[in-house]
Amino acid sequence: MASPFDAFLAQCWADHADHPHDVVHRLTRREASPPDSAALAALLRLELHVRAEHLGDFEGARASLGRWANDPLVDDAVRSALRVGRHSLALAERSGEDLAPGLSLEETLRAEACAAAIRLGRADTPGALALLRTAQARLAALPHAAGSVHRPLAVACNNLAWSLHDAGSARSAADTAAMLELAAASRVHWAEAGTWLEVQRADHCLALCHLSAGRPADALPFAERCLASCMENAAPAFEHFHARAALCRVHAALGQAQQALQQHAAAREAFDGLDDADRAACRNTLDALPAWLP
Repeated sequence: MASPFDAFLAQCWADHADHPHDVVHRLTRREASPPDSAALAALLRLELHVRAEHLGDFEGARASLGRWANDPLVDDAVRSALRVGRHSLALAERSGEDLAPGLSLEETLRAEACAAAIRLGRADTPGALALLRTAQARLAALPHAAGSVHRPLAVACNNLAWSLHDAGSARSAADTAAMLELAAASRVHWAEAGTWLEVQRADHCLALCHLSAGRPADALPFAERCLASCMENAAPAFEHFHARAALCRVHAALGQAQQALQQHAAAREAFDGLDDADRAACRNTLDALPAWLP
């Protein structure tokens, strides 16, 4: 059973996109206290995300980090999170400056990835890309960098690609190009930082991003590679469902009716093998598939 703090944090994450001011109010009142250092680090990530990325309240985010700086729970990991948070805010406001030369390489990459997310949240796609490209240039000079160094960029590129994907018709042409660049970069970094599962999901992201960009022929190899990875690794039904659903949409967009219907049937079969929680998460995707079919 989740602890009261875990439940509080999960509810804040669930509510933050639609009700960021309400979540900030809850955080300011400290309605639940973190029980340990790991929980405090998780809370700091939420505070920074909501205040800076969603609300553009850089001063509020900076003040929040300062209020936790001397908490008894602060350890080396939390001190690192605080350094990264402060540098992220500085980079999000003044990209391109070396404002914290004392950070480690991994901390610098985490800060640049976080700042990129903040800039995208503030509708500054070029600024977000500039920060990520700077981070990628740092990694390019380290061909043998550990997976942990790639991970912040893998996460950031994935999240930003999906954010632009979900914008749909509201995207500009530049945003669409950025979406495809970010999705491709995410796969590169996950290949270094993750397992077959993260790489398979990166292929899924690439397939749907190319489809959203109106390039179904380019989407097809990624969708096929996504399904092949599921089959090779005995993936659970949840992964098979999303792979089949993506292939259904891609084949339909290419006018390949028979293949689309076959993948639709396979997606329904995978859906039937899900537990209740996963069915709830996949229901909208399943219900949307008939609109793609001939």
